[in-house]
Amino acid sequence: MSKTLAIASRSFVATADMAANAAVIRESIASAAHAGARVLLTPECSLPGYPSAARSDLTSIDDCALSEAEDQLALFAERHHVVLVLGTVSRYGHGWSNDAWVCGDIKQRRYRKLCLTPTDRKHFLPGDEPLVVAVDDWNLGISICYDLRFPDVFMHLAAGGADAYLVIAHMAGPDPDPGTKAAVIPKLCAIRAAETATPLVFCNTAAADRYCDSGAWDARGMPAPSTAEGFWQTTLQARETLDPWYAGIREDVLKRWRRVGNYPPAIDRRTSKI
Repeated sequence: MSKTLAIASRSFVATADMAANAAVIRESIASAAHAGARVLLTPECSLPGYPSAARSDLTSIDDCALSEAEDQLALFAERHHVVLVLGTVSRYGHGWSNDAWVCGDIKQRRYRKLCLTPTDRKHFLPGDEPLVVAVDDWNLGISICYDLRFPDVFMHLAAGGADAYLVIAHMAGPDPDPGTKAAVIPKLCAIRAAETATPLVFCNTAAADRYCDSGAWDARGMPAPSTAEGFWQTTLQARETLDPWYAGIREDVLKRWRRVGNYPPAIDRRTSKI
């Protein structure tokens, strides 16, 4: 396994104008390629715009335009040898799902957000499985926003072989206890990284009422410099570059996970799904 992986993110304010959002993402793909980043993250629902913020609901979305925009971005990312983790939506069951679509220089995979907030539930149906994808020789666990509150999501990703966690989010809006989410969310990121010794990258919206900035945490749970908005890049370090004690933490956590009967099947390399 390579000891490092360059990850970029683009924090911006998505609107209901998909063409405008796609233009920002396209420019960000080019920036990521120029900077030598292997993976680019965009915020949650960054292509269509997050419902209740950028748009009132999903009824006005043109399915054909959405699909075409996704395909064009995937092709552009592939040509630039970038793996794109795109915040988008898709038809699902009798409604919509809130997606992280992994595309570009990789076999396409779609993660449907598992854990929904009350606001999410007005617009989306929950997904039913975690997702780990292989990029080069790193396994990357994909999650969205509110998933951070649920440690079992990340335990499943770790048990599926995730070497790093990638989290896209739209964490913004009123806070019933002002300042609380701004203090708690970065700590949640640090905890999710530290509890399984797995580095984590978090890409949030750049909305003025966001709770916190985008950022990264290493396998110890220690933060890297963060960014408020715009293009940003970090280099992940494999846990094997740290003291062996950190690899021991992961082994002990997963052993306990097995003992309590929650250990899921191993990652299926043919599908990159757990």
